[in-house]
Amino acid sequence: MKIVSFNINGLRARPHQLAALIEKHQPDVIGLQETKVHDDQFPLADIE
Repeated sequence: MKIVSFNINGLRARPHQLAALIEKHQPDVIGLQETKVHDDQFPLADIE
């Protein structure tokens, strides 16, 4: 199992970095820190 931690410092501004991280490392679990977004505004569809 591969676990990756990513301090994204603003999720909506960096979706391309998250996509690159997923493509490069193929993690099973990703821990996102400092997303700076409220739960009701979390871009879940973009991440799935």
